[in-house]
Amino acid sequence: MATEQILQGVLFQSYSGFDKSFLFMSTLPIQDTMVSEDLFLKTELDAGIHHENGAFVHLCHATAQEVKGLDIKTVMDYGCGTGVYSYAFMNEGFDVVAWEKFDAHKYYLCEKLPQIKIVDKPITTDLMLFIEVAEHMTDKELDKLFKTIQPKYILFSSTSERTAWDLAWGHINVKEQSEWLKFFESKNYKLVRDVKVPTEWSKLFERV
Repeated sequence: MATEQILQGVLFQSYSGFDKSFLFMSTLPIQDTMVSEDLFLKTELDAGIHHENGAFVHLCHATAQEVKGLDIKTVMDYGCGTGVYSYAFMNEGFDVVAWEKFDAHKYYLCEKLPQIKIVDKPITTDLMLFIEVAEHMTDKELDKLFKTIQPKYILFSSTSERTAWDLAWGHINVKEQSEWLKFFESKNYKLVRDVKVPTEWSKLFERV
């Protein structure tokens, strides 16, 4: 069972039987516009969201294990950030490509994880990693994305927590989990199951 605590303005989660701590929200300034790409990246790195943090890498490998056994060979990590999920899925034997919007993150990936293949535009793969990204997108952007690609599976996570840092952190489209279920149903995806990692609200969807 997940337990949560607010620590110095940062929302962490810890799972019993799983030694990890990772960032959900940070000590970003409370403001009406999103922070710069560079500050966004720095905040993630300072919180341990990188490939040198063993606990976070372990979490990403555990996430990859959740889809082992399914008919999945190719993976796109959409909004890959610092690339740790891509890195873990590659090490678990999947053929991975990554798509990222922010130049600051892409430069970081090229320097720190050059083995990750970055694509210029989203492509259809067997599995799409869609982890803590959807809340950063408008409904119009989401509709456009799913008119462009049709992955067989989607490993999805999007927080329903609302905080004073949402605008600074770029959370412009926070939805209840029931709303996300309706959204994916409208895109011809069915819920396969809830997934234990990487967050308490993770879900696996399959195209029907």
